[in-house]
Amino acid sequence: MANPLRNRFKRSDSHLRLAATVLAGAVLLGGCFTGERPSFDDEEPLQTESGDEAVDAILERLDAVAPTQFTAQYEILTRLGGLDSAATVVQADNSRRSITINNVRFIDSADTVATCDLASGKCEATLNDARVSDLLLSHEFYGKSFARRLRVDANRRVGDTNSYTITQAGQQVLCVDVPVSGGTVSYCALDSGPLARYDGNDLFIQMTSMTDVPDESKFATS
Repeated sequence: MANPLRNRFKRSDSHLRLAATVLAGAVLLGGCFTGERPSFDDEEPLQTESGDEAVDAILERLDAVAPTQFTAQYEILTRLGGLDSAATVVQADNSRRSITINNVRFIDSADTVATCDLASGKCEATLNDARVSDLLLSHEFYGKSFARRLRVDANRRVGDTNSYTITQAGQQVLCVDVPVSGGTVSYCALDSGPLARYDGNDLFIQMTSMTDVPDESKFATS
């Protein structure tokens, strides 16, 4: 129903929105001229618990991916369009990461920040998730991206969660099923942090192999 006071406050609301826009622009401009390039961690909001023990056990793992060294292989199904993809995630340490999704490679290290097309060998000096947006993914799908998803799903759950363990990529992993409107979403993570399995109405992701040895070849740009 329309608000009878809307016209009365329309002018003052416009002034407030203009002031907020000017302030936000000033902050953004200040950020453009000062400070270091944000790291993965700098871009994240403060980590919060959901209040559900089963969900928080998975969040604790996904939030802790950063310091872990590993090479992980994934199979990914984007249900819309039935798109099959392969991905490799490598963390050599907390400052060197390579995420390859099909022919797109994201590199984030002390001396290289790039998104590369492995077929053409061409790179751009930024982490550009638009290159894989048709797959409904980001380069952080194995950790922080799906921690954010899980927090959203936990907030909109319509019933009790279910915690259990399965074997994935030869390892025992912890899982949680979250009932939401339209179905149940499943998240699984290794004790060391990385996403091991995700089953939702948009994507199906499963880890197929995992080693604690970083594959240095995955830091090549072509």
